[in-house]
Amino acid sequence: MSEKLVLKALKLIRKGYSKDKILKKLKRGRLPPEDIYEIARCRIRAKEKFGKLADKLYFDEIGLRYSTPKIVAEYRADRLKCDTIADVSCGVGAQLIFFAMKCNKAYGVEIDKKRALFAKLNAKALGLKNIEIITGDALSDEVVDKVKDADIVFSDPARPPEEEVRTLESLQPNPILIHEKYLRVTENIAFELPPQMPPERIPLEGEKEYTSLNFRLNRLALYMGELAECEVSAISLPSRERVTNLDDAMDPEKTSRIESILYEVDPTIMKAELLPNLLGKLNFSAGIIYSDKRRTLLSSDEEVDSTFLRRYNVLKVVKFETSTIKSTLRDVNAAKVTLRFSLNPSEYWNVRKKLEEGLSGERWVYLFRVGERAILAEPTT
Repeated sequence: MSEKLVLKALKLIRKGYSKDKILKKLKRGRLPPEDIYEIARCRIRAKEKFGKLADKLYFDEIGLRYSTPKIVAEYRADRLKCDTIADVSCGVGAQLIFFAMKCNKAYGVEIDKKRALFAKLNAKALGLKNIEIITGDALSDEVVDKVKDADIVFSDPARPPEEEVRTLESLQPNPILIHEKYLRVTENIAFELPPQMPPERIPLEGEKEYTSLNFRLNRLALYMGELAECEVSAISLPSRERVTNLDDAMDPEKTSRIESILYEVDPTIMKAELLPNLLGKLNFSAGIIYSDKRRTLLSSDEEVDSTFLRRYNVLKVVKFETSTIKSTLRDVNAAKVTLRFSLNPSEYWNVRKKLEEGLSGERWVYLFRVGERAILAEPTT
């Protein structure tokens, strides 16, 4: 009955009906009309994270906001594949369903009754009979005893939406307490933590794995016990290219010389402090021409392929002034220009429009700034 109501709400939303009118047309079933409407709205937005799978899933607003994207969830499930896994803060079960696809048994523990119900509905919608949802406090002895046969315990704790300084103590359930409690089940425990949290604020020992999704820092996982394979690693998704602190290191030198090829470094590599290991693994000699909190640029004459590096052919290097840049854009047959330097977001389109005015070429050029120099470059395919 709930699924029929969700589909009805979706149809009405797409027809342009207002929320009030939709709620009046929905009968009260297992879930109240307000929840049905919220699920329908979330399904539309969930396609970005889950693709076609979103058509079957149940989310509330918070559950969708913090749910793990499908590409990341599939990778995490592959890495944590075992006989029996316990997800002890499963929310609506977005990660849990992928664990169940890889493991023989998957427990989901959720303290919020509505989200626990959504997790059950998601398991049922996908026909996953090897999922057992436990509604309760993950830190209670009663819950711990129910999952005592788990080979791996996983927790992606909820976090306050607004918090200046991320700490483990503010996460629910507290990872430190989860670790203490579930050591009697297994030493193989894994956490998802806020990716911007500095290592010094993580007192637990294990492998810190920084996840890049489409060249953006997306997740930080902590693997403990036998799950830990090194101290620090970075994984690029969807390619699954991986770098660790155990890879040979090659320290880059700072340089002012701009060679024929420009490389933009994935911020995930910089956050994990693995740039020397990436260069060593690639056996790649390059110099750092620019680095700040948002962007690191390398220069070299060597061509290398890595999903942790975006490669550009340098077209021109000129003085960073508007008239010179505009003239050079015409010289290199530019049609569009993407700005790749620090700029107030409110100014971005005004600056870009000014630079593109009068261009009639064919190239899409990327504009970088290094000190007083402008680098005009073209991405390689």
